[in-house]
Amino acid sequence: MTHEAAGYLTRLGLDERPPATAGTLAEIHRRHAERIPYENLHTMLGDPPAIDATSTLARVAAGGNAGYCFHHNGILTAALRALGYDVVPAWGHNWDSEAERRDPYVGHLALSVRGLPTEDNPGGVWWPDVGCGDGLHEPLPLVAGKYRQGPFTYRLEVRDGGWTFHHDAQGSFGAVDLFDEVLTPERADAAHRRLTAPDGGAYARTLVVQRRLPDAAETLRGCLFIRTGARPERVELTTYDDWRDGLRSLGIALDGIDDDALRGLFDRSLTAHHAWVASR
Repeated sequence: MTHEAAGYLTRLGLDERPPATAGTLAEIHRRHAERIPYENLHTMLGDPPAIDATSTLARVAAGGNAGYCFHHNGILTAALRALGYDVVPAWGHNWDSEAERRDPYVGHLALSVRGLPTEDNPGGVWWPDVGCGDGLHEPLPLVAGKYRQGPFTYRLEVRDGGWTFHHDAQGSFGAVDLFDEVLTPERADAAHRRLTAPDGGAYARTLVVQRRLPDAAETLRGCLFIRTGARPERVELTTYDDWRDGLRSLGIALDGIDDDALRGLFDRSLTAHHAWVASR
């Protein structure tokens, strides 16, 4: 196992090399979803981190932030392979309407894991995904049907060459089509540049931080904190100290981030929040 993968597992609280079983896969997934938030903080600060798994693993192992789906599922793929899992790469396209569905683009990095049959999943193919923000808390069997995890009910459709995930109506997106295809480095880098472009990239418009807990999903979007599930809550974080504490409470590491840059992001987020409130 690489030093970076070992460090990642240590951050998850797994100090010894676990066996490559379905139970271990679920445990790694749960711990990752709860401890390493999905976020675009550095992208919003104008410095999107590279998507190569080695540097992301090293950053996460040292206690730093991961990033968005390309980072999260990238390091999950690397760590699982280091443990001996059979990982099959995939990519996805999020959509909320049929019109959006008909115009696919690379917007999500994904994977499946094979060779892990259980009584409930005799085919042994699983879909772990720690890059959906408020999505999965643990892997789903890649079998068509409905699945309940905490406060959310999901639906999977399975087809030749891929599958479709339909999020709960409370979720932050509608659905994602996934395809069993390897992204070339060139295609992945092009997608990353487009998604994080400061002049309109999908992940460069609004600050989003999310983590998935067993009984809830927590999201900070701009200056609004939302907890969905157990103990639901909506709180406007309209002072810098409250907002910064909200970031930390979700697991965001702020060490090394320039305070003036962070305050500037808060000011922009607060201005956008006030405009959003007024528009309602």
